[in-house]
Amino acid sequence: MKKFIFRLGFILAMNIIFCQFLNAFLSLLITLIDCKMIRSTINHEYANYLSIFGLGVWLLLNYYLEGFRFNSMLIIFAMFAFYLDKALQLSSIISNISAIFAILYIWSSIKWKYYSLPLPKGKFRTCYKEIQMKDNYQTSVSVYYPCHDQKQKDVDFKWLPNSKYSKQIYERINLQLKWVPPQFIFDFGLSFLNYITFKASAEQPLLDEKLDVIIFSHGFTQHRNAYTFLCQELASEGYIVFSPQHTEMVYPWDQKQTKILHSGNKAEVMNNYQSLRATHLDWRCEQVKCLIQQLQNDKLQETFKNFKPLSINLIGHSFGGATVLKIAQEIKLDTVISYDPWLFPFNQEDFQKQLKGRTLILSKDINRIRQEVFEPKLLQDFLNDRKDVDHYRIKGLDHAYPNDLTYLMATELTIFGEIRSIYNIQQVNQLLIQLTKKYLKNQQFTQEEMNQFY
Repeated sequence: MKKFIFRLGFILAMNIIFCQFLNAFLSLLITLIDCKMIRSTINHEYANYLSIFGLGVWLLLNYYLEGFRFNSMLIIFAMFAFYLDKALQLSSIISNISAIFAILYIWSSIKWKYYSLPLPKGKFRTCYKEIQMKDNYQTSVSVYYPCHDQKQKDVDFKWLPNSKYSKQIYERINLQLKWVPPQFIFDFGLSFLNYITFKASAEQPLLDEKLDVIIFSHGFTQHRNAYTFLCQELASEGYIVFSPQHTEMVYPWDQKQTKILHSGNKAEVMNNYQSLRATHLDWRCEQVKCLIQQLQNDKLQETFKNFKPLSINLIGHSFGGATVLKIAQEIKLDTVISYDPWLFPFNQEDFQKQLKGRTLILSKDINRIRQEVFEPKLLQDFLNDRKDVDHYRIKGLDHAYPNDLTYLMATELTIFGEIRSIYNIQQVNQLLIQLTKKYLKNQQFTQEEMNQFY
């Protein structure tokens, strides 16, 4: 169905371009020979009822089956300008505008690839389920685990747990930038994410009663399924991965009064913002520590009968990266891995506390956002005179990795400045996964892998 929708949109855009080219050609003939029959053909015979019908079908199919992307606005603008010109017989400027939008739509449809999440490459079949913890937050948890292959067909699971995701992304960007388009544009351009699914087996028995556990903490404004490709890959290697849902407000106070993340804010504003995020960090830590306690005390028997964790390991990204580091200061764990941690929520004493387990931090090679809350000095302060952390800066790594969005909307992230290129997505994500697997197994990195460090 995706191919049909793509081809229909392509035909609609080509029809606009052809019509405008034909009109321009026939108008030239009119000026040369003043033929009434040709003029009549331009004004009446080429009615384009088929185009109107095609646009309606395209809109309905996208709305009910696939959702819209940001570039969908181009074909809508093109058709609007096209029929406005037809109805009002305006100057050729409107015609040219519609043709330009149509050309841009065709270009973007070819350029903006519809990525899907890669399938796991490990030797074990992966299964997925959702559970709810009995904690103060009634935390929802996505669980990815290796299972006995009973030859059942994989099923499609919805990637988005709820419909608030586009609003959260909009609010986060609104905090960062001086001007942001209205929210309905984000709701429209990200609506395709509501139709994204991933494949996994369902309701199959756990591979073994004793497995190594990974708890994954997601980034700010993200959700428990936002790192599915990474979690599934680790599950296919024999780990059982728990990904709890963290929920925190995006706007700390009136967004119209203060752009919290914009450079140049007053110290008082930044201190208040840091205090709020520090509170959210404590909430996150409570959720993860509760999950650890339930695993250690055999409180998940309803989910996995007789299951015993061989080891408990933490992995987190961004705000989740800060979450796992803070927990590692309080609880001794087997392994802790933090992807480009957002350390702004750390209190001053948190920068001094020692860690109680093997810890790896993988960070980006350059800082691309000039804002106080992303200040590279925060990580430098944390690592200063610290011998309990293995830290590597990865070439080509941007803060968005290893989020699933690097696959699902790669071109959009490139345009928005979140990643540098659509061409090294597989390479960067696979490097992160490979380094993660080796560190979990306490294996040495190869020289080829070390060459990717800055």
